Amino acid sequence: MNVSDLPPDKAPDTYEALEQATKRHSLLDRVNTAFHDVLQNSRGSSREANPAQGTDNSAGASVDDLAIRRAKSVKPRRLTLPEGVIVDGSLSSASETEIDGQVQGDVIVEGGLYLGASALISGNVQAVKCRVEGVVEGKVECNTDIELGPHGRLNADVLAGERMIVAGQIHGNVQCGGLLHLASTAKITGDVFAKQIVIDDGAVLNGRCSMRRPAAKKQQKERNKR
Repeated sequence: MNVSDLPPDKAPDTYEALEQATKRHSLLDRVNTAFHDVLQNSRGSSREANPAQGTDNSAGASVDDLAIRRAKSVKPRRLTLPEGVIVDGSLSSASETEIDGQVQGDVIVEGGLYLGASALISGNVQAVKCRVEGVVEGKVECNTDIELGPHGRLNADVLAGERMIVAGQIHGNVQCGGLLHLASTAKITGDVFAKQIVIDDGAVLNGRCSMRRPAAKKQQKERNKR
């Protein structure tokens, strides 16, 4: 009988027994290593045989690539700034935005913007369209429509590309590329330039009113000089 086959408590404590045990364990290690190599090779060949499984791995997509793909596939959500929240600085958004808090800076929105009754914007506002129920201290510019609610107040110039409905107060000049409608609760202190104007009974306008757009008025002045 080989001494290495004896239980540890019965094996002789000799140099020969130690040498036999070392050879035996080294042989097992070699067999174990060979077995794992065969196993890994078989797994690799099975992956290559399965094209559906190997598509993403062969592409070598990194974590950044996957993050970019996910960001492109996710639709923009509505941005909401609740009442009581104060943003110390400017705010930009690529989606529909609703603000009921305060922004101590400019607001730039690539979509529709709603400013609630508790909203306070200390800077300028730019959006595709806007409804204001709160207060804006800076200039307001919208590509299409602006709607100012009865309790809304704008303390600077206002520019609307297509249509403007005013039921609140404006302290500044107003420019509208289309229809300007002053509701009965509207009060404007400043000059008004619009293509069309509708004024309801009770509305107050303290300033000049022109039915020509500013660009057309400037061209007319140049013609008169000639």
